[in-house]
Amino acid sequence: MTVTSAIYAPAEPAPIADSDAEILAYFCQELTIERDLPATLNTALEAMVRILQLEVAEVFLRRQDTDGFVLKTSRGRAAPHRITTRHDDPMLARCMSRRTFVCELDDNGTQAPTAYAPILSRGEAYAVIRLTRRDGAAGFDGRDLALFQAMVNATALAVANVQLREAVDAQRDTTRDLEFAAEIQRHLLPSVTPGEYPVFGFNRPIRQVSGDFFDFFTLPDQRIAFALGDVSGKGMNAALLMAKSASLYRCLGKTIFCPAEILRRLNREIHETASRGMFVTMVAGTYDPASGILEFANAGHEPPMLRSPDRGYESFSADAPPLGILPELTLETQRAAMEGGEFFIFSDGLTEFRYGQGEQLGVEGLIQMLESLSAMPMAERIEKLLSELNREGWSLRDDLTVLAIDDAWIKPHE
Repeated sequence: MTVTSAIYAPAEPAPIADSDAEILAYFCQELTIERDLPATLNTALEAMVRILQLEVAEVFLRRQDTDGFVLKTSRGRAAPHRITTRHDDPMLARCMSRRTFVCELDDNGTQAPTAYAPILSRGEAYAVIRLTRRDGAAGFDGRDLALFQAMVNATALAVANVQLREAVDAQRDTTRDLEFAAEIQRHLLPSVTPGEYPVFGFNRPIRQVSGDFFDFFTLPDQRIAFALGDVSGKGMNAALLMAKSASLYRCLGKTIFCPAEILRRLNREIHETASRGMFVTMVAGTYDPASGILEFANAGHEPPMLRSPDRGYESFSADAPPLGILPELTLETQRAAMEGGEFFIFSDGLTEFRYGQGEQLGVEGLIQMLESLSAMPMAERIEKLLSELNREGWSLRDDLTVLAIDDAWIKPHE
């Protein structure tokens, strides 16, 4: 087979088949086991070799002194014994520059049995995974590439967790370590310009590292998955559990679309591994911009609020305890029609804001502040509200996190 210079690079990830959800859930669970960075990468590659029936799976890092690449580690029957060899495969550079997975095409326009995917952090590629099947084997089909991309995304999150944990272990008591951990945490949160998306989130830790997190991302069917969680306690233990919970959610949320089932699976993992009685309150769900339908589940978290266009508010209480308290969780997915309204999820750090020695802001105070700013677009309103609470006299008592969805959002410039 002759391989041409043509490249196949899907613009959007393919949907994950229901039959593959369990495979990806197992892959993600394997990566949550505490290991060092080499062991984490090797675990990911070994799983890819098994699942995708590969001859070899490899991780390459860009050389600092040249444009070439260095093989960091590899697994499979054809894995090289030496891992310091320089590699100048042009597809490695193309994959890293494009920041998306690519496959070569043979002279018949068929995908060749080699595929590449970048490992990303905040949109920048810092490594490339190359998968190879034996000579004469069939190329990678759409299912293979969907699994490959999902597993690479999970690997990137696992690597971020390992880096956070190793940084904390190495310099636990130094300011530099805390700043580094906070930076990694920020990398785990989605970044979006206010007003550029129908979902907006904000996190402000009371210390350098946070026990709160939020996330949102677009699913293959164009629904938007979202979540907000609040880990009990403060400090480094809460930050590490936050990183683990956020990573598990992002992995499971791309393969399991039932909010209640996602929380049930998260609960089992947190119950088995959390220490010192720690737990996580969490709301997770999906939003369909086309229909305005919300589906969500609430495990022990502050009741989210749905604001209607006529300024009425409806709250949705939790129907289950926080994650990690019980070995099994019984809860249901709730459903609501937004009908042009707004949906607010927040941690208790927001309602526990206190002015001077007076009472806490509370839910009623929060609603009053939101209504006083109702002429502003949603994202601007949230930023203005937080700016007001940052003025002299107000005091923050806990990590503060807000996630809001605007069903009346209009894409800019349209």
